[in-house]
Formats: sequence, C-alpha cells, structure tokens
Amino acid sequence: MTLLNYGSYEEYLDQFININDVRYIRNWNVSRQFIQTACGKSCMGPLLSRSEFAEQRKKLEFMWNPRGTGGSTLYGANYKGDDEVLKQFAQRELKLINKQIATIVFMITRSHKGFDISGYIDLEQSLRESNCRNSEQYVNWQAIYEGKAKLVPRPHDLSYFDWYSNKVRFNDSDNFRVVPNGAHSLLMMHRGDLKVVCVNAGCCCSESRNAIRNVYRSSIYGDCMFFDHIIRRIH
Repeated sequence: MTLLNYGSYEEYLDQFININDVRYIRNWNVSRQFIQTACGKSCMGPLLSRSEFAEQRKKLEFMWNPRGTGGSTLYGANYKGDDEVLKQFAQRELKLINKQIATIVFMITRSHKGFDISGYIDLEQSLRESNCRNSEQYVNWQAIYEGKAKLVPRPHDLSYFDWYSNKVRFNDSDNFRVVPNGAHSLLMMHRGDLKVVCVNAGCCCSESRNAIRNVYRSSIYGDCMFFDHIIRRIH
C-alpha cells in the first residue's frame, strides 16, 4: 500500500488506529492526536509527520505520472469501442483515481490452458499497476483498451479460484482487506472508511448495502459484476 492511497494526512493516520480504540476514545480527532503525540515513532514504527507525508506523497505522484499516452491522464479517456464492460471501466477511472469510489469486479474467464478461473479484482489497484512495468502485478491497461490484451483474474487478486484444481486464494489489496466469513462467503473491508462490503451476489445483509451492484454483459468478458463502494470520509 502506498501513500497515494490516502487523500489526506488524516486518512494516513487512520490506518494506525484500531476500530476498538475509536470505540473506547469515541473521537477520531482525539485518536489521531494520540497517535501523533503519545505514541509517535516509538510504537508506530515509521510514522510520518505531516510535512514528511506531503513530501513523500508528492514524490510518488511524480513517479506515477503521466499516465497513458498523448497527454491523456486516463487510460480509457480515448476508448471509442462498444464493449460494455470496457466502457464501464473507463467511466469509473477518474472517480477511482480521485478516491471517490472503490470498485471490486467479479469475473469468470478461461485461462490459456482452457480451464475456467474466476476472481475478485480491485479495479483501482489494477489500473494503478499499469504505471509500473517492472512489477510482478503489472497490468497493461493501454493494451486492454486497444483490444490487444484482456483483464483476467490472477493469483495476487483479492480472490482467485481455479475451477480445474479447485484451489482458491485470498489476498488483501491496497484498498480492501479480505474478511472470510462462512455465512456471507466473502466480505471485503475498505481500508479507508472501514466499511465492510459483502460480495455475495445473492445476499441481502446489511453489508451488501455498502456497495452498489451492477452486472454488465460483454462479448469479451461475458457477465461481470461490479461492486461500487462510495468512500465515506472520516472526520
């Protein structure tokens, strides 16, 4: 997880606060002050000051940009095709970058070996990884929009299921923590506002209301389910 995931210094501090601490102190601002003053670097490890946070985040922004080609900052900005799933990716990209939403995509596809695989993908992280060609998690989104590549679930995604071997993997992403739960199959907790999202398509629990669900059909990707979580700002 990088500093680009935090829209403010307060959001950065919130990652060091346990939800039980907030329940005890009952005030986010006081909790943040406690982290900065009472604990500091002695118990929080490399806790950055406000100025250090701003400086390091600015350096990261410089490293990640520019994105795309031809001066465009969005990979899908110039997409003119008619594939519904690709259009949905493009429509969400700016909101994902601005941390207005966090989107999980569930898809089933066929591997190069001819067997079905499925998974839940953190869309914002996948888009961002297109900026780092040397990363093992690199995704070529420019090629995806050009029709030269295809987005597929991979073992490092939030969830990855190989139907042939009957093996499943779960991984935390930059935006979500995986919360296995037998009654719900799988829950995802957003790292920023700590809201829990149920990604069981047939569930009507309270957590299912923390994301807007939509299914889109595509000739390239088949049926894909989008879980759009509107990020709440914690003050």
